[in-house]
Amino acid sequence: MKIFEKLRIDKRNLKIIEQGDWIFVPLEFRNKYDLNIQTFSSLVSGGLVEATELEGNAEVNKIIVNNKSDDYLVLHDGEIIVGAKQNRTIDKSIILNSNEIQNVDVLCVEKGRWNYNSSEFSQHNTKLSPEIRYSKESTNQQNKQDVVWNEIDDIYLNSDQYSQSSDFCEFKEENNEVFLNTIKSKIFNNQYNGLFVKGPQVCFLEIFYDAKIYEDQISKSIKSFLINKKKDYKKINIQNYLKILKNSDWNKDFINSVDQSFVINDKIKGRVIFLKGQLVHLILYFHNKLH
Repeated sequence: MKIFEKLRIDKRNLKIIEQGDWIFVPLEFRNKYDLNIQTFSSLVSGGLVEATELEGNAEVNKIIVNNKSDDYLVLHDGEIIVGAKQNRTIDKSIILNSNEIQNVDVLCVEKGRWNYNSSEFSQHNTKLSPEIRYSKESTNQQNKQDVVWNEIDDIYLNSDQYSQSSDFCEFKEENNEVFLNTIKSKIFNNQYNGLFVKGPQVCFLEIFYDAKIYEDQISKSIKSFLINKKKDYKKINIQNYLKILKNSDWNKDFINSVDQSFVINDKIKGRVIFLKGQLVHLILYFHNKLH
């Protein structure tokens, strides 16, 4: 199903930003109308969302999320929440209705701990790196957890760092505030809500509901960009990638009580969710050989 065939993209003012081994292209996709959508980080400080382990025998790959607010709650693929028995990352973007409780698919990012250090999960200021997120989407559901653990082990193996519980959140990225602040100053304003990124190993396009959520989520992602040191720098033609998006064929995924979800698993891989016909989150990974 070609769900982006009629997508209109203003290509006249595309800004291509080259910074180190990375290329960034901020994008604007306008909303048709306003939806009351909140994120985990925007609700947790006010006590309007609660994330806990499943009752009884807790599971590695499921948690309970209680949206106590009167707004929709979107949980984004790659978001990390910490605490409870293990630190986790959201496996698939999902939307919860107002005052809804739902079991949510997660993956563990701390395989060496299975004991409570808090009763609830709290937010973390980083996200799972694009390379790991791509790897987990390139395998089947049964192997995702092992892939994530193996990738985290490789990160520590290739660095001079160590984590007793193999915790992704303990990895200390290169302290390059100049890089981070330079990128943020160029890709954030009150218009952009999408970003094309080409890095040393992975190339992806991510679009969010609005500029506020975009800035929150991309700020967390940028911190993980500095983990990978492999260089494979190549120029890009952004028009080719946008054309691939418009011509891509998607399949319907699970549908819960609120959102409508589609998935693609071909030469490109990704997932998109809509609410009331409006795009809320898209993540699309391209192979670096595509130009």
